[in-house]
Amino acid sequence: MNKKIFISCAVLALSLLGIGDAVAQNYMHKFGFEINGGLREYGGDRGTRYFLAEKPDYQAIGASFGYYVNPSFDAIVTASMGELGHRDDSYPRKLGFTAQVTDLTLGLRFKFTNGKIMNEDSRIRPFLNAGWGGMQSISRIIHEQPGYDENFVNNRSWIAAHWNAGGGVRIALTDGIDLTLQSSYNYTYDDNYDGLPFSLSKVRLNALHDAFLYHSAGFVFNFGDNEGAYRFKHEEEVPKELVEKVNLAAKNIHFETASATIKEASNADLDSIVNILLDNPTINVYVEGHTDNVGAPEDNMTLSQRGADAVQAYLVAKGVDATRLSSKGYGETQPIADNSTPEGRALNRRVEVKLYYRK
Repeated sequence: MNKKIFISCAVLALSLLGIGDAVAQNYMHKFGFEINGGLREYGGDRGTRYFLAEKPDYQAIGASFGYYVNPSFDAIVTASMGELGHRDDSYPRKLGFTAQVTDLTLGLRFKFTNGKIMNEDSRIRPFLNAGWGGMQSISRIIHEQPGYDENFVNNRSWIAAHWNAGGGVRIALTDGIDLTLQSSYNYTYDDNYDGLPFSLSKVRLNALHDAFLYHSAGFVFNFGDNEGAYRFKHEEEVPKELVEKVNLAAKNIHFETASATIKEASNADLDSIVNILLDNPTINVYVEGHTDNVGAPEDNMTLSQRGADAVQAYLVAKGVDATRLSSKGYGETQPIADNSTPEGRALNRRVEVKLYYRK
């Protein structure tokens, strides 16, 4: 892969933005497996060649596995393997190195599509990520070191700690496949795989350690139904009038203070939701529980789950098939109003009942 290929991938991604509803989708899966390929650019004692400053000749392939933790974060395992190197302009031969570098890290991905910054069902999903792990380098180093023959070539293998950080964007192509473009900075606690300073005895922790950028393009394959990952069929959306009726009724679902016990005054609105579901047996329901920020966050998370479960239990007790229902509590993590005012806190203490057709 050279610079033209990488730029072509970026152009392809941008062109997909104009397709519109043809690739629009709303979903969230529990797992995501990514394969990618791209360019590596060296930075260290021999200088830096970042951001396509010169024609990149060093390529790599990579993969990652992600697990959905919550709307803001995924746990991720990332790995890449490929070449890294640099040759200077010395004459009669170019000094420098070529290394085969393999890295493996564990980390977190922060998603801007967390319901606060951007909608969770956005087709364009920017992110930041960081991880910590280890690397192995197998280097071929051409030296002009004192005490060595001018034609000295050192082959060296090394294992060291390693961290990376970066960001990118995912663009949904289908319900289960994303195109991803990203760049990451990779820093290695090894100052030797580029041959400067030349030391086989120790790593100088106060030295400029070797590093590289990895620019990649790839595909993510999303799978596994996530609890609460309700999905809407684009070609068969729930009728708008039903959604509006359910949303209006859900606003009148209230609980006893600091309790998951549904107030009796809410029963009429709950019954109206039951009637809609019984009249439309192909529609499924996802019940969300939310709280304000009064009290400990962990207590609010538990309370919101109990509230969502209580609404789900009421619907089942009235004859709605339990297989059509799911529920999840989000605690205080998704406010819709300012928690600093009584009015805002009242709005945040809510239940949302979302309708969807199962795919």
